[in-house]
Amino acid sequence: MKKILCSGWLPAEIATAYDSIVQLDSYPVENGIAPRNEVLAQLPGYDGLFCIGLKADRELIDIGHANNLQVITNFGVGYDNIDWQYATEKGIPVLNTPIAVREPTAELSILLLMAVMRDLGRLERTVRATKEFCGCMFYPGATTVYGKKLGILGFGRIGKAVARKAKGLGMSVVYYDPFPADRKTEQEIGVENLPLEEVLKQSDAVSLHMPYSPETHHFMDAAKFELLKEGAYFVNASRGAVVDEAALIAALNSGKLAGAGLDVYEFEPRISPELFEMENVVLAPHIGSMTWDARVAMAKEALDGAIRVLNGEIPANCVNPKVFNK
Repeated sequence: MKKILCSGWLPAEIATAYDSIVQLDSYPVENGIAPRNEVLAQLPGYDGLFCIGLKADRELIDIGHANNLQVITNFGVGYDNIDWQYATEKGIPVLNTPIAVREPTAELSILLLMAVMRDLGRLERTVRATKEFCGCMFYPGATTVYGKKLGILGFGRIGKAVARKAKGLGMSVVYYDPFPADRKTEQEIGVENLPLEEVLKQSDAVSLHMPYSPETHHFMDAAKFELLKEGAYFVNASRGAVVDEAALIAALNSGKLAGAGLDVYEFEPRISPELFEMENVVLAPHIGSMTWDARVAMAKEALDGAIRVLNGEIPANCVNPKVFNK
């Protein structure tokens, strides 16, 4: 039986589902992440590695490659914790979980968008602090979501899911992606593809859904924030370093941005202290896919893909499929 080492704890409903399929060894401490040195020590005995909270760098890949590691699968759609280019050189497939994270991350993006536009964070904190009803007949800090224009930067699976949800709220949607969707998809969702500058200039709110790479580092910089409408809103539930956090803070301080909803941060796990002082910013602790059912689905998507590799098949969730050409 093939063996997969998991670098973190898995609930029983996942582990038992694979009892007769693969030997799946994970760590018994609930919600725990294994020490890196322990993973490296055990890795030579395994055919596959399931990364949960683990950096798979050249050292790890070299150890795995020398001991016939056949696949690395990641717990999440992002895989910047894995040196996948080096894994490709070594002929090791790298997998992620693009399907399971789509809807929960899109839900959170819409939640952040609505919370910041309706100023929910500030109002909720006020109710807790005063223990009183704090309504106001004409409240200037909140904006109706219905009828506003949402600009989506990055129109992959999650971007499309956000667009569908935003359309359901009565928003119009434009998007920018260097690889646009086909016309049929655009018509079905009801969105328009525009140049980046036009998306930024026209949108009442912007939601970021780009993967992180050296090319997208600080994609949202001071110059792009300057292109936004005065008083626009900004949401990021993708990757922190796609945004120049100092430029974001400056745009919030200047009033260029009316508010921001953030689930990810440039220097995770550290959050820029200036953001804690801003009443018009909603802060979430990187919980885009953090529901029980989504996390179970993610683990199964990761493991099912790994098992397909171990069975000599090519899974749909492989990020470096050219390794199968060798």
